[in-house]
Amino acid sequence: MKHLTLIALLAGLTVSAASGQSLSINSPAPLQPGVNEGQTDNLTGTHYWYFYGGPGKVTVHCVFKGGGFLGASMNAPLTFTLSDAAGTWHTSGKLVSGSSADEREVTFPGTLKKRTKIIVSVVPIAGGLVRTGGTYDIAVSGAVAYGAKKSGDPIVGTMMQMSGMTSNYGATKFKADGTVVASTGATGTWKLFDPDTHTYTVVLDGQTLSLILMPGRGLVEANNPNIVDFKALK
Repeated sequence: MKHLTLIALLAGLTVSAASGQSLSINSPAPLQPGVNEGQTDNLTGTHYWYFYGGPGKVTVHCVFKGGGFLGASMNAPLTFTLSDAAGTWHTSGKLVSGSSADEREVTFPGTLKKRTKIIVSVVPIAGGLVRTGGTYDIAVSGAVAYGAKKSGDPIVGTMMQMSGMTSNYGATKFKADGTVVASTGATGTWKLFDPDTHTYTVVLDGQTLSLILMPGRGLVEANNPNIVDFKALK
């Protein structure tokens, strides 16, 4: 690695919340000041974040808090990888929730010689028939700058309908004008019900759902967030 020498250290931070992870490496989510919290699972895929570091000392602290699904404790590994946007270097740390403290937290400290866009990838274990994962935190400090939050409602885009409906609608597009169109031709509407909890009312083909948007995962059922009704796509 050219400019940044990174080592793994045990550290601790107080969580203060934020979310907005992305599934697209071509459009990573901007990290924000404080602790950025995400929710990951093996059936959704890798999350991508970014920030600008340098010149000077930079520290990236990651925690895998775990949590599990359907009441089961999940101890699958989660890998955090830092790289420069040009792809000239990368470094990784693998964490396992539910294990000893030094295996659940990793700190990447180093010094950058010039301003660099850094990509943070959060990679769950691949595949598997059982959904595994949990929550994680990322915080950056030192000589850092943050990208602007994306404008517009985060629900806008295309998702894959997975469950919660009487029929399989496949790829489903949530448009900025509040309408919904499925690949089968079915139509409907969406409306933000509660901004604080990211709860939406979705009506598709005459069926009404109360769903919570979890960036990087999709729309989950309000009364059971372990069930993903519309899976986020890259």
